[in-house]
Amino acid sequence: MISLSAFDLVPSKAKGHEWLLSNGLGGYSSSTAIGMNTRKYHGLLIAPLKGIHNRHIFLSKLEETAKVGSTEFSISTNAYEGVVFPTGFKHQTGFSFSRHPTFTYSLNGAKLEKSVRMLHRKNAVVVSYRLKYGKEAKLSIRPLIAPRPIHSDPISAALSFNADKTGFSIGKPAQMRVCCSFGNFTKSPDKYYRMQYIEEKERGYPFSETLFSPGYFSATLCRGDELHVVCSLELLAPSQALEMLDRQEFRQNHLAQTYSRLNGISRTDFSDMLLQAADSFMNITKKHKGITAGFHWFSEWSRDSMISLPGLLLSTGQPALAREILGSHAKSMRDGLIPNFVDEANQPHYTSSDACLWFVNAVREYAETTQDFDFIKKKLWKSMKQFLFSYKEGNALVSMDSDCLLKVKEPASTWMDAKINAKAVTPRKGKPVEINALWQSNLHFIGKTAQRFNDKKTGALAFETAEQAAQSFQNFLSADKGQLFDVLEPNDPSMRPNQIFAVSLPNSPLNQLQKKHVFNLVRTELYTPLGLRTLSPKDERFHETYSGNQEQRDAAYHQGAVWPWLLGAFYDAQLAVYPGTERQILSSLRPFSQAMASGCAGSLPEIYEPKSMAPKGAISQAWSIAEVLRIYTKVKKAAAQPMSQAPWIRQIAPTKA
Repeated sequence: MISLSAFDLVPSKAKGHEWLLSNGLGGYSSSTAIGMNTRKYHGLLIAPLKGIHNRHIFLSKLEETAKVGSTEFSISTNAYEGVVFPTGFKHQTGFSFSRHPTFTYSLNGAKLEKSVRMLHRKNAVVVSYRLKYGKEAKLSIRPLIAPRPIHSDPISAALSFNADKTGFSIGKPAQMRVCCSFGNFTKSPDKYYRMQYIEEKERGYPFSETLFSPGYFSATLCRGDELHVVCSLELLAPSQALEMLDRQEFRQNHLAQTYSRLNGISRTDFSDMLLQAADSFMNITKKHKGITAGFHWFSEWSRDSMISLPGLLLSTGQPALAREILGSHAKSMRDGLIPNFVDEANQPHYTSSDACLWFVNAVREYAETTQDFDFIKKKLWKSMKQFLFSYKEGNALVSMDSDCLLKVKEPASTWMDAKINAKAVTPRKGKPVEINALWQSNLHFIGKTAQRFNDKKTGALAFETAEQAAQSFQNFLSADKGQLFDVLEPNDPSMRPNQIFAVSLPNSPLNQLQKKHVFNLVRTELYTPLGLRTLSPKDERFHETYSGNQEQRDAAYHQGAVWPWLLGAFYDAQLAVYPGTERQILSSLRPFSQAMASGCAGSLPEIYEPKSMAPKGAISQAWSIAEVLRIYTKVKKAAAQPMSQAPWIRQIAPTKA
């Protein structure tokens, strides 16, 4: 369990301590450890309408006061221009996060505990209040709402609503009901003007919003009493919501027990946190299965999904869900490409040159984990062959050159895709190193699979191409330092982490000495305990900070920022060149346990800023969690073996972070 003391519960530190709950539909609930919203993306109920690409904020927050004896205490905290008001954080004595956030307040000798819980696969949130100590507390709770799409600028809300003694309802943009388990609702419309979101201000976006309140709930709690405020699009009564919450407690235990049993390793607080975070990215409806790339603003991105799938689903014993997601991506393939993302109008964008390479790599991981080649043959093989022939002959984004290496036509179509004024910040037009490392690995997997399926034509093409590509890959070796060029034609000698995939992926085109040399260079110049830098600090283009408006942030995004997901490949590479170092890797993962106590409680961010190592970007990112979970599971299983069965444990020299 993650716990914060009163020292951390002040407005100046609020943006560094956030929390997020997901409902498994792409919706979420999120704020800070003091309940002060610092982003336009914060809110107690954010729900998707017609899919994850169209999420709306419904319930922004609750304004709460508690009267104990003759003294009234506000336990809310908000930022307005030049002032924080009210100052409920002054009465807050604790914050903890296990499966959900819990806030504790000390009120003139009374102790009030508040918790926020989301219902799994329901667009519903339950905020509960319990008087743990003290004779009596009179609560007044005023819901604040401003329904809008999450990406829209903050608005000035004025809404029509219907009210009764137990709560109120709105009808647009969807029906929403807010009610409480006991007490009364009093109709009393009001507005809260120009509330400010400090994170949006720092990010260069509009940051002021006026919220609307239809009225307030009032109830008296005696010691041990609990009051539940339920907000839902399902129009749930409190008794229904509480019954569902009781049932879903068993679900998290089942996920953890399944993981432990499947991998033959014991449960730990760290593994439980990773599993809960992994589960938060699932987006599952009757008609669709997908992986949310990150919170708050990402929807589903194919590249992210395919990189994340092995860690999120295969390591956790969910092959059936992996099958559905792989099958869905196979169906979306056009001319050998899968869409990078689908927009809010439900239109696919085929803008990624590498998403399909990661798709085939995910199929390989699925095959190695499950040996389910029957499914691959029936549902995926046709798409895999389409990928092979399309990349060989060329499509809108990629074509195979005469040397059998892949050439990318668009400079911002790899994972390093940031643009400023439509111009790539990190132009990678040509032959990127990780694209061709993936190509080499995919060719071998397709060739071996073709042999299994007795598809001689496809197998021969794959192996012949792989042989020539492996020879041509030697051109990536720089005669200067022995590192790999980041891109060929034009040759780019930038020291970047993409070359690590030429060491980590199966069937590397490098010999053992070359792999060891590349790994050691990456470890020396790019490694930190929380991820790999995207550019060497020795490079004059290196950005040590990540802040400012979008243009300033995009300039630093792949020019030094530390990305946690890259450590999965880094540690795979370590095992390839220094076999038997599983226990050392397990020890190297310990900083993530501490890192999950800051930033977004219980999760890992998109990136870290190089200078401060503060979490930046999206507060909870799928591939960050997925790759840490995947490599943790891999080395934990090996380290758990008896010494007589474990591989020889070898230490490698430490390096500076």
